[in-house]
Amino acid sequence: MTEFIGYLASALVAASLLTSNVLRLRVLNLCGAAVFIVYGGLTRAWPVLAVNLFIAGIDLWYIISLKARKDIFKLMPVETRDPLLADFLAYYARGIWQFFPDFSLSELKGPHCIFILRNLMPVGLFIYTEESPDIAVHLDFVADDYRDLKSARYLFNRPKNQETFVGFTSFTAQSSSPKHTDYLRRLGFEEDGKKKGTFRKKI
Repeated sequence: MTEFIGYLASALVAASLLTSNVLRLRVLNLCGAAVFIVYGGLTRAWPVLAVNLFIAGIDLWYIISLKARKDIFKLMPVETRDPLLADFLAYYARGIWQFFPDFSLSELKGPHCIFILRNLMPVGLFIYTEESPDIAVHLDFVADDYRDLKSARYLFNRPKNQETFVGFTSFTAQSSSPKHTDYLRRLGFEEDGKKKGTFRKKI
């Protein structure tokens, strides 16, 4: 059992180094350090226990700091011919394909494109078409380092979103993967009983 605890701690630390999300990295690293503390106590490896107490303290401080930090969000509409839009789509093409394999900007009729700015950095892209009375979501992508739902909640839940989507009643989105479905549900989307794989959220 003691040996298993040591392997578990090592696995958690290794997993933390494989993630690019800073908050997730700190949380996993903290869990690994906590398990190493238990391991050090059981095996009386006091140097292991001491150094992991120190690591756990640093991780905890960073987690509290990241949670307390107030980010500034803004929405920035862009034209479909904007070079920044093309560069963003090209740079994140692989990530976009994983969640939206059928997405093609050129095939959309009258698309509207909005960058989600976080501390003035374009971290997300929202592309939709107006299908009155709904806003049909075709792309809702956020860079991996910023997938903590803050950007999405700002877009879908902020009190003033009626100003951006005035005259419309709901967002509709298609989902073909369990991961994307879970994401939509966490944002308050509900599955349309008449159309399987279609989710709806009131504006």
